[in-house]
Amino acid sequence: MINLLSKSIVKTQLGIEGGIYDIQIDAMIPIVSSDVRRILGNNFDKYVSAVFVVGSTNIDFGILNFDDVSYSSGEFAEGQVIQGTGIPADTYLSNYNAVTGIYTLSAAATISGIYVVPTILIGQWPAISKMIWYKISKMSIDAVGKRKVSAESYGGISKSYAQSELNSQYDYPQVLIDDLGVPFAQVG
Repeated sequence: MINLLSKSIVKTQLGIEGGIYDIQIDAMIPIVSSDVRRILGNNFDKYVSAVFVVGSTNIDFGILNFDDVSYSSGEFAEGQVIQGTGIPADTYLSNYNAVTGIYTLSAAATISGIYVVPTILIGQWPAISKMIWYKISKMSIDAVGKRKVSAESYGGISKSYAQSELNSQYDYPQVLIDDLGVPFAQVG
């Protein structure tokens, strides 16, 4: 399973400096990544053909055939996180040239490759980071007694959630689930 974001993105999004929460963040990233997959109804595990070259930020999806479905280059989104061997962590599609059909990566490839896995959008990083922090805040001994109200804080700001604000199916504040966007349609 691919983690949907790195510890450095989580810490940046939450304004955390230093290594004080590194162990907790590392522990929660795969758990929350799994939860996000369930919530959005997408495993983010579809490999797609793409050509990228070491040291370059260009990536060419061309015309792709995957699972008997054809995709053209323009069907990926700017801001979509791309993962794969040779693609640095947290790299996303930063630009699309409609004339050439070539996307620009936010970071240069470290080796050449022929496939990637498109995942979430960078716009989902803040919500996922807050979901990770929400889970971390529930790990404390103090949180055991707070069954009816959960709280979280980011820097100097604190927010308490009443039980009615929590999604009972996924055990996250509904506002964070809403920030992820709509689940992907399942086509059978």
